[in-house]
Amino acid sequence: FGLIFHRNEPVIYKINLETTSYVKNISLWEFNCIPKSVAYTHVGGYYFINCKPDSTGATQPQLILDSVTDSVIGQNRDITGTPYMSPDGHYLVTVDDDNGLMRIQIISERGKILDPFDIHTNLHLSDLAFQRSFTEIHQYNVFGSSGRQTDVLFVELSTGKVKMIKSLKEAIKSFDWQWSSKNRVMVSSGLFGQYIMTPSRESLFILDGRLNKLNCEITDVLKGNVVVWVGDS
Repeated sequence: FGLIFHRNEPVIYKINLETTSYVKNISLWEFNCIPKSVAYTHVGGYYFINCKPDSTGATQPQLILDSVTDSVIGQNRDITGTPYMSPDGHYLVTVDDDNGLMRIQIISERGKILDPFDIHTNLHLSDLAFQRSFTEIHQYNVFGSSGRQTDVLFVELSTGKVKMIKSLKEAIKSFDWQWSSKNRVMVSSGLFGQYIMTPSRESLFILDGRLNKLNCEITDVLKGNVVVWVGDS
């Protein structure tokens, strides 16, 4: 299925992607939630909905939606911000930029959503990319790019271990990238890939996910904020 949001409607439109037909609309009116972004896990079958701030500018917690019944289960504790889901569906990582937090929740094999552990950061994270751990089986790491600073955040999700990868030069200015709020994307080279790519204002940087460090810089690429990896899997 695909979910479609309209800019200022408290509704989610559900589409069958196989038949390209409309299925239903899911009202979020009673929760006063205009959906902004979503993450999905097949473990438990949840959608985590990030709502826009209300008319007073106040943020509200994510909503948890049951993908089978298409009904709202409730709020995701006090978690606010943009949700990202690891490929195995077991780690929900939320970027709460207003409070300078990365909030990590484990989803158990039985679909129980556990309490978050928080990582405080002043990087103003722009985008995240997940990568399989090269040292631990069935584990993932996450890399976070900064929209304002020149460092990359690395987090080992199983332990909460944090490392900074430095000296990636200045990001594209947000007013020069009006298509989205992600003025510095972070793109992994795939499920079994070793590399991650992220741009600066005038170049591209390739990170080595196995060694967790900068691999190389490709210069003279202006505002290269759309990245697609092409090649054999």
